[in-house]
Amino acid sequence: MLDDLVGVIEKLQGRIEQYRPALSQSEALTRYALIDPLLRALGWDTADPALVTPEYRVGNKSADYALLKSDGVAVFLEAKKLDENLAQHRSQVVAYTSELGIRYPALTNGNEWEVYDNSQLVPIDQRRILSVSLTGAPAAVNALKLLLLWRPNLATGEPVAAGEPILAATVAAVDPPTATVDSQTTISLSNQSPGEGWIPLAYIQTGGNVIGGAATGLRPSAIRLPDGREISISNWWHVPREVAEYLIRTGKLTSDHCPLGESGKAPVVTVQHLPNRHELSNGCSLTKKNTGAGLVNGARFLLEHCGVDAGAVWLKLNP
Repeated sequence: MLDDLVGVIEKLQGRIEQYRPALSQSEALTRYALIDPLLRALGWDTADPALVTPEYRVGNKSADYALLKSDGVAVFLEAKKLDENLAQHRSQVVAYTSELGIRYPALTNGNEWEVYDNSQLVPIDQRRILSVSLTGAPAAVNALKLLLLWRPNLATGEPVAAGEPILAATVAAVDPPTATVDSQTTISLSNQSPGEGWIPLAYIQTGGNVIGGAATGLRPSAIRLPDGREISISNWWHVPREVAEYLIRTGKLTSDHCPLGESGKAPVVTVQHLPNRHELSNGCSLTKKNTGAGLVNGARFLLEHCGVDAGAVWLKLNP
């Protein structure tokens, strides 16, 4: 089953690359070419009314797909056209499914897939139990994460997020090295690195105030973005800069989203042009924080807000 799922994901990655202009203009085409094939690979036969009901209605609300189990709805899935920003729809979808008593709402634009757990009475971002970008990570990694949506898993009513434990076990099995960046920050390396010295942004755990610097001897020398582009960098603040520019190029970060930042904190991106800010190509400004931890967290926040897996961005660290 996993081999077949990996093969389907690889095929969908190719379709996204080849047909992006057409898919980004049509929700119907996105559903037919990207969403339906992945659902079928996960055991959801979209032609079987006992498993999948399109345009499912409850009261005055409806979902593009209801994935069904024996005693009701397993998942409410909202579909959007390729590259549509899912952040614009999260609050509404999570709110109305919570009111309806639907535990697992999900959103997808064919490339990015998100699932939430309404049983957790916490802010929306903390309810997210799955966030996958098909083009943002190797197919095998995404296949493991997507096992959360595997039909036998969801049929239990208490689906296990299989991706993280399996990935952790895989990493442990090959005994990967760890790099200490400062006294409170460690980096665990996965076996999916594009080459020696490359570290996924998602595995940088920031507990201290400084990452890199003269005291530790580690600095970023390059960044590899989800589109495969590798860019030479020389400072930690270049990390959120290149992440922001990638999100701008792919249409995920526009001036309409500014200011953009976590509640109670200074915005990562803003329309104001003040000292210690870098002007981006879309006219917005990026906050240049003083700490490496803040810069890395800012880059991860931008990726998460735009529905991109932080594991799809890699840094090359050199002494």
